[in-house]
Amino acid sequence: MRKWIGLAIVASLLLTVACSTASCPMDTKVTCNYDFFDAATGDASVLFDTLTVTIRKPMTFYIYTKEGKNDSVLRVRSTALVDSGYKETKTVVNADTILLNSLANGGSMNIQMSNNGPVDTLVLHYKKILLPDTMYVFHEGYSHVETPECGVYRFHNVKDVKATDRCIDRVEIVNPKVDYQKEYNVRIYFNTSAE
Repeated sequence: MRKWIGLAIVASLLLTVACSTASCPMDTKVTCNYDFFDAATGDASVLFDTLTVTIRKPMTFYIYTKEGKNDSVLRVRSTALVDSGYKETKTVVNADTILLNSLANGGSMNIQMSNNGPVDTLVLHYKKILLPDTMYVFHEGYSHVETPECGVYRFHNVKDVKATDRCIDRVEIVNPKVDYQKEYNVRIYFNTSAE
């Protein structure tokens, strides 16, 4: 029995040492980091309004219809339904997903980037301003491996950012590399006159 207890202690120590020798980062959340500036002064600023950010993502649905049967709506294609006589119709709709909800008195925001395409369409909804601003963040994703023990991360390079001008004066890329280092990537210059 003592032999088994001794082996268990040695094995747990070896596992602890093996896990601690890998220098994996503790916080591996990859976000594009935006900080807010006043367009008139050029200084860092707190946003004048409460902000909610949504992203517009295309979602594909498959609708299956057959006379005398209830319609089926699925997110994945079903060859079994087609084989059993259902008519298939593919439709793509833009669905809004909330990424940031009701940020008040904020000077920055951190938004995860999409892995589904080369552009993220961010819609900035203001509480005091009726119409939102839309930002188009063009990026290129790539795989990053720190060490095999840490796994694979998805990093991005910001190529371009464009925005409407309801409350946004201009946007500027300050660091195109989006990783888990938490450095600011994009500056958003807001018009304080929109208050």
